[in-house]
Amino acid sequence: MEEDNCAYCIQMLKEPLQLEKLVGPGSQFEVEKSPFSAGDDDFKVNEMDDSENCSDVDEEELASPWTQSFEELKKLMVPINANIFKRVIREGQQDRGQVPDKARVAVRYSGYWEGESSPFDSSLMRRSKFYFETGAGCDVLEGLKAAVLTMRPYEMAEFIISYKLLFHEMGCPPRIKPRADGLFKIEVLHFTLIGDSDAFVAMSAADRDKFAVVYPKALDMHMHGKDCVKRYRYRNAVTAFERAVSSLNYCRLANDEEEHKQIDLLITLNQNLMICYNKLQHPKRVCITMKALRSLTENKPSCKALYQEGCALSALGEYESARGIFMQAQAKQPDNKEINVKITDLDKTIKKYKEETQDIWTRALSAQKYKHVKEGTKCNPSLEKLLMEFGNSEKTSVGLLRGVYMNSEIEMLSKITKELEMKLSVSPIDENLLNLSKLNLN
Repeated sequence: MEEDNCAYCIQMLKEPLQLEKLVGPGSQFEVEKSPFSAGDDDFKVNEMDDSENCSDVDEEELASPWTQSFEELKKLMVPINANIFKRVIREGQQDRGQVPDKARVAVRYSGYWEGESSPFDSSLMRRSKFYFETGAGCDVLEGLKAAVLTMRPYEMAEFIISYKLLFHEMGCPPRIKPRADGLFKIEVLHFTLIGDSDAFVAMSAADRDKFAVVYPKALDMHMHGKDCVKRYRYRNAVTAFERAVSSLNYCRLANDEEEHKQIDLLITLNQNLMICYNKLQHPKRVCITMKALRSLTENKPSCKALYQEGCALSALGEYESARGIFMQAQAKQPDNKEINVKITDLDKTIKKYKEETQDIWTRALSAQKYKHVKEGTKCNPSLEKLLMEFGNSEKTSVGLLRGVYMNSEIEMLSKITKELEMKLSVSPIDENLLNLSKLNLN
């Protein structure tokens, strides 16, 4: 039995830790409370919130709802089949379907033997939700699984389940009597589809290019990838999404309808891949995936994709490009707070970057000053070398602090910059700044 306190205990950090800081002065870190951010809406589900574990349970809540004969209780129930009888205590969410196969479901339950007031097993006593996966390989009691499959989220019901679906003829004496039917009180909290991680395993080589065969398996793999993301298993999610993309790209399409379905799923898969790559700090892969996405969308990517590309470019240090992408995303969703925050933060980063760049160049040039500069003398070779390096760099201009130079030095710099096809001028914004710029940008 898989309890929630061991299946969902993984916590991610918002920012990676740096080893040199850990072994040196130390480092502060912040736990990411949710794996989702702007543009991750494909994964956002309130049903995966484990914050509301059971509070303290009193004896009354654990007491059996029925201590008389099960035959009498069956008269108040509806037969599901020959082995299961059901009575609904609280209706579930009518807009949600019943718990399906290939789903991870969270329940609270208590089980009672006939005539006994205390449960022989209860998740309430452990003060936790109980998680299990429906479908093949389910490792819970057959009767418990069958009962849950008749329920909707938020529903609470009572079931009498035959011994045939519990502990069978022999039971497990002395605790479980032979041929013992059970009364179960069950509450379904939520479920999430999990897909199939082995969707492509049994597919024959002859079917690998048939869209009608591949498409439903790709959907299954996509669902499995989403489930991995919800449990912070980003690498497993990437594997699932990449396999689905590869299989869909290999298919032969019979008509326009198949092409539309292929493109729609490929767009979703690639967007989800971008989210996972960013979570795994692979920004270059995000940018590569965005190229494929632009091709699929005729260069009209969604706000979600633009947000992920902006995050990747920012991680690569391409701040101006990242800001431009975030502005495109903002145009699609002007009221998106996370996008607006990203733009504000980038503006601060760009300003700081420019100030630091200006300071570096100013320090580098001022460190090579002559203490005595005479009219007509040659420039310091080191200073000339620095100017040459600026000429060979990709930068088109750089700011210098005017106060660190004497007038004679500024005149000398002005002469050298002309020889190097550069220009030294006073900034029109601040007279205390000098602009060193290139004249020939071809």
